[in-house]
Order: sequence, then structure tokens, then C-alpha cells
Amino acid sequence: MSDRTKDIQKQESETKKAIVLLVSLVLCSTAVLCVYRFMMNFENFEYVMYAYWAIEAVLVFSYVIYNRGFSRKNVTLEMLPESWSDEEKSDFIESGKIRLRKSRWMLVPIFAFLFTFAVDVFELFVFPMIFDMIGI
Repeated sequence: MSDRTKDIQKQESETKKAIVLLVSLVLCSTAVLCVYRFMMNFENFEYVMYAYWAIEAVLVFSYVIYNRGFSRKNVTLEMLPESWSDEEKSDFIESGKIRLRKSRWMLVPIFAFLFTFAVDVFELFVFPMIFDMIGI
């Protein structure tokens, strides 16, 4: 198999993964927003917002902690201690890339909850302000 064919197959695989991630994001955002809207119809609706904030905070902190504060992102071999062997340096850099790749799925619920908050903010503050400006 030629290098060109391998590159095309790799690109197609990455495209499929990106499409799956996008569809997952849309479905998760829709589900989170629908559950939020449904729960807001009950008497103790204010607790729903706090629960969603807590879930979002846990997800974001988990993502940052799992990725070790992104301390390994954009690190080059020259930036690492000279006392390390080349193998240790490459393992350190590769482990950061692997962690980012493995934790990519966590971005789906993080952005789904952020989308829900954004919709709520627009509905509560932005749209009424725009409608008042227009005179509707």
C-alpha cells in the first residue's frame, strides 16, 4: 500500500471520527436541553439549574485534572530536562497526546451543558433586551 493511500485512509478515518463526535454533540446537547426544559416545569425548578452547574463544574474539573492541567500540551523535546533520556522525553510528550485524545469525549457533555446555559441566558436576558430595543 502506498503512502498516499495510507494518508487518504487516515484522513477518511479522522473525518468519520469528527462526524461521529459532531452527531454525538448535537444529540447530547438536545437531550440535555430537553431534560432541563422538562425539569424546569416542576415546582422546585431552581434546584435544576444548580444541579446542572454542579455537573458542569465536575465535568470541567475532571477534564482538566485528567489532562494534568494541559501541562504536556505543546511541549517539545528541548523543553524537557536534559537528565531525561530521549525515550523518557518522547514517552512524556506522547502520554500527553494520548490523554488529550482519550478525553476528547468529555468535551461533548461539557459543551452540551454550556449550550443549555447559553440558551437559557439568551432566552432570559438577550432576547428580551433585543425585543425591547425593537419595540416588540
